[in-house]
Amino acid sequence: MDAGILVSMSAQVERRLEWNTRVPLVIIGVLLFSELVSPARVWIYLLVGISGLVLASYLWARQMRDHIHLSRHTHGTWVTVGDALDELFVLRDDTILPVLWAEVRDHSTVPGYDAGRVVACDAQGEYRWSVKGECRRRGVYTLGPTEVHMGDPFGLFHVTLCYPELETILVYPRVMHLPPLELPVGTASGRARASLRAFDRALMAASVRSYQPGDSLHLIHWRTSAHRGELMVKEFDTELSGNLWIVLDLDESVQVGVDEESTLEYGVILAASLAAEFLQHGERRSVGLVALGEEQALLAPQPGQEQLWRILRALAGAAASPDWPLKRVLEEVGPVLGRGQTVAVITSSLNPEWVPSLLLLTQQGLSPVVILVDPGSFNGRGARDQAVAALQALLAEQGIPMHVIEQGYPFRPLVRRVQRRIEYKVLGTGRVVPVVVEEEM
Repeated sequence: MDAGILVSMSAQVERRLEWNTRVPLVIIGVLLFSELVSPARVWIYLLVGISGLVLASYLWARQMRDHIHLSRHTHGTWVTVGDALDELFVLRDDTILPVLWAEVRDHSTVPGYDAGRVVACDAQGEYRWSVKGECRRRGVYTLGPTEVHMGDPFGLFHVTLCYPELETILVYPRVMHLPPLELPVGTASGRARASLRAFDRALMAASVRSYQPGDSLHLIHWRTSAHRGELMVKEFDTELSGNLWIVLDLDESVQVGVDEESTLEYGVILAASLAAEFLQHGERRSVGLVALGEEQALLAPQPGQEQLWRILRALAGAAASPDWPLKRVLEEVGPVLGRGQTVAVITSSLNPEWVPSLLLLTQQGLSPVVILVDPGSFNGRGARDQAVAALQALLAEQGIPMHVIEQGYPFRPLVRRVQRRIEYKVLGTGRVVPVVVEEEM
C-alpha cells in the first residue's frame, strides 16, 4: 500500500460567513422606531443588549471562519476489495474561543463509507478522530470534497468551510483461487503481432511425411525426397506458447445480478484471478487483456508482476456498455491477437451468434477456451438450463472447451487476511486472562 498522504486542505479553502436568521435585525429596527416615537430607557437597554449580542456572535463566528482548519490523513491511495480504508481527521482551533460544535460533511464516493460527524474543539487546541471503513466494491473513487459547518452559541451566524480537494483512491478486485480449469496451450511463441514468417521459424522439425496438395514448397525436405524418390515435407512440433489473452465480455445486455452478486463482478474476479495464476508460472508466461466497455482496455501480453497490476488497474474500472457485444469484440480484436496464443473468453452470453467469430480465431492458429458465468443461476432458475447445455454441445463439436461458473461459487482469496481481536476468558479459578482470537476476513 502507498505511504500515507496528508491533505491539509487549506490552500484553496472557501470560507463563508452568513446570517442564520435576521430576526435580531428586525428587533433592533423595531426598538429604534420605538425609541424615536416614544423615548424610554427600556428601549435603550434592550437596544444595547441585543446589539451587543449580535456583535459578540459576529466576532465569534468571524474568528471561526478565519482561524479554524481541517486536515485529513489518508493511509494509502490504493487498496483491494475487502481492505480497510483508514483516515485520520484533525480539526484545529487557533482562536481563544472554543468551537462548541462543528459538523463535518464528507462527500466521498466510496460505497458505504461516510466520514462525516459532529465534533467540538477547545480553544487553541485540536480534536482528532479516525474513520475506518471496508472497501466493498472495486472501482475508482474519490475522497472529498469536505465541508465544515459551524455556528456561534446563539445561532445567529452560520460558518461554512469548503475544501474542494479530491483524493483519488483505486480499489482493485480481489484475486481468488480458481476452480480447476483446463486451458488449451497455444502453439507459437512471440508477440501478438508476430508475422507468419516469424511463426514458421518458431517451429521445430520433428519428422517428415509424403507431400500433399496444398503443402508449402518451402517445407519440402529435399535430401529425404531425393533419397526416397518422392516429395517429402517436414512436420513440426511447435513450442508451447507462454502467452494468454483474456477476453472479458462487458456487453451490458448479457449481465445479470446486482453489485457483488452479478455476472459482471464474477467475470472480473475470474479475469483477475486467471491473470494472477498464469503469471505466477514463470517469466515465460505472458498475459494480455481485452476488456471493451465504457472504457477500452487492450493490454498486449507481458510477463511479470507489473503486468498483473496493469491488468488489475484496468479491471478495477471495468463497466458494462451496450456498444461492445462479444461478437463485435472478437471480430475487432481477432487480427491483433497474433497466432498460436491461448484465448480465454469470459462471458455470460448464451446467444450463440458470437461462436462463428470465435471459430475464426481457431483458423488463425489461436486456441480458445470459454468460461461461462451462467446467467440463469443469477436470476433464480438454479439448475443449468437447456441454453447452457446447447452452447456447451455446440462448442464441444468444434473442439472448444467450456467451463461453467454458477452464482455462489465458493471463491477463496489467494491471499489470506487475518483479523486479530482480544477476548477475555474466565478461568476456573476466577482469573480473567486476555486471549487473542484470529478470524479470516
